[in-house]
Formats: sequence, C-alpha cells, structure tokens
Amino acid sequence: MKKYFIVFIIFLTGLIAAGCETEITKFCRIIYEGNGGTSENRPVDNNNYTPGSKAKVLSNTYERTGYIFEHWNTHWENTGDSYEPDDELVITDQNFIHLYAIWKTE
Repeated sequence: MKKYFIVFIIFLTGLIAAGCETEITKFCRIIYEGNGGTSENRPVDNNNYTPGSKAKVLSNTYERTGYIFEHWNTHWENTGDSYEPDDELVITDQNFIHLYAIWKTE
C-alpha cells in the first residue's frame, strides 16, 4: 500500500509542476457597433488577436437614414481613438475592442 501511495504522490507532484509551467495566451476580439446604424451584413472580424499585434480596420456596412458614416471610434460619443477603414489598429491588453460607427447628418 505504501508503494502505491508514494507513486501517487509523485504523480500528483508532476501534475502540479506541469500545471505551473502552463502559460495562458490572452486573445482580443474587435467588435464593430452600428451606434444607431443597421445592417443585414454588419462588419465582422473573426480573428483572435494577441496584445501588441496589429489589425486592419474594416469598412463600414451599416446604414443610418439621414446620416453619413464618418469613421470608427473606440467610444460611442466620439471621445476615444478614431480610425478610418483600412487603418492599422494596435491591439491592447483587453478581451474586446469595440469600434463604434460615428455619423454626421447629411
């Protein structure tokens, strides 16, 4: 019985040591929000980005009656960082980056 107990302890120690060496990779997704606009085919970026990598900002496919799309912004009130389609966005250490369509009246 002692022999099996010692083997079990050694096995558990190995599992714990292996678990301590495991590194978790964090991914970030970019979500495109219409911010009052609608679309049957909204922009979707299905990539999983790692912090420090770069993403190409997608074109707008949202529509909003009486408004013209200006650009994307990280804040829905246009007080964050602004991006044009095809701009390069550097991925930060977040789970999600929301880009909101910013509109101006026609």
